[in-house]
Amino acid sequence: MVRPEALAAVTGEMPPDIHALWAALDQVPDPEIPVVSVVDLGIVRDLAFENGVVVARITPTYSGCPATEVIEKDIRAALAACWTGASRVEVVLSPPWTTDWISAPAREKLAG
Repeated sequence: MVRPEALAAVTGEMPPDIHALWAALDQVPDPEIPVVSVVDLGIVRDLAFENGVVVARITPTYSGCPATEVIEKDIRAALAACWTGASRVEVVLSPPWTTDWISAPAREKLAG
């Protein structure tokens, strides 16, 4: 693993705090079921720092989901609130989303 200081010496910027970015995304509610976040639902599959860009990979609950654009916009806003560098959202459809990706806390919220 490359130390942040070493990366900063090469790229001129400090990498983001990935944990803080995950926490920010965990505050993004699902537009259709706002009691749970897009992280809780497993829509956010991956969050990475690649070549100076924060990349959020998401999988909608089904292909053609009308809320996908809203989710992308809300994720971009959440990332921008805690990272001033470049970011992008990539939609990944394979493998398709499954209810197995819903977190245990989200299951409790949905059941209650």
